[in-house]
Amino acid sequence: MKILITGGAGFIGKYLAHLLHGSHELTALDCLLPQVHSDPEASRAAFPGRIVEGDVSDPEVWAAMPRHDAIVHLAAETGTAQSMYEIERYRRVNAGGTRLAGRTARAWGVPLVAMSSRAVYGEGRYDCPDHGTSYGPACCALAHPAPSRETDPLRPLSVYGETKAEGESVLAAEVATEVPVAVVRPQNVVGPGQDLHNPYTGVLAAFLARLKEGRPITVYGDGTQTRDFVHVQDVARLLAWLVTREETVGEPLVLNSGTGVRTNLTELAHYAAAGSPTPDAPVEYLDVHRAGDIEHAVADMSHNAQVGAPLPQVSTATAVAEFISRSWDKPGAPSVIWDEALQELAGRGLTS
Repeated sequence: MKILITGGAGFIGKYLAHLLHGSHELTALDCLLPQVHSDPEASRAAFPGRIVEGDVSDPEVWAAMPRHDAIVHLAAETGTAQSMYEIERYRRVNAGGTRLAGRTARAWGVPLVAMSSRAVYGEGRYDCPDHGTSYGPACCALAHPAPSRETDPLRPLSVYGETKAEGESVLAAEVATEVPVAVVRPQNVVGPGQDLHNPYTGVLAAFLARLKEGRPITVYGDGTQTRDFVHVQDVARLLAWLVTREETVGEPLVLNSGTGVRTNLTELAHYAAAGSPTPDAPVEYLDVHRAGDIEHAVADMSHNAQVGAPLPQVSTATAVAEFISRSWDKPGAPSVIWDEALQELAGRGLTS
């Protein structure tokens, strides 16, 4: 089968490509953006197939693409905070690119697997003994965060989340009635090979930079915020399963991708230190909130089990320790770039 993977030279794309390579003919459509690909030639060399350099939001790029048997659409701008001021760019690439990927799948008559985000849930589900279920923020002090289900309403708090929700809406309305569509909503994806130079994504890259410099790990907020950190290999396994299974036309198949386990940011910092040569590294807290950030997120993985999708195999502690240990000797940006990115957000009035 000939499979087109947009964003195929990126973090998740490379893992997916190595799972599919050997049984399928692969093409990556990737713009090799310097913010994500600090070494474009290395990114090219790591992809086991043909790379077409181009922008997924450019209709001419899609028009020139030969027909494939399936499309996996991963390409996106992914910085939550950055999306709050690079609004047009995020809408053009994320919503516009998804629309073009969907139209191409429809024109070719082939299935589409598209990457969305847990950001579409916003603050997500809360359960309260007094007020029942609500969808963030918490209704009162008694409310506690609950796992987000694929059937929950979409209430994104960032421009990034809005563009992902818009992309899902386009696929459901314009594409899924004619060709099979699957949508994956990943939680925070971690693992070796993650970009170490981009200050707008990946808190673990910031932790790594500080550990390597002997600086305390900095956590924004009080450290009680929770996330669901899923290993990139588990995300790739789900994508590979989706692209090779028999699907039906109609409603998109929407699946979460996570562990279903909450990890607070203090725990995350300790997991990172444990994977480094300085396991007792101190943790400091910075009283700051960035626009678009949420307090809690975790995936409900029950629907994945119901449809027979592969479930996650790697624990958060193992995934984080592996990322730190295998990234320790890799070149990365100095920790000051995360400080500068925060200062830029503050200068734009996007912190509190």
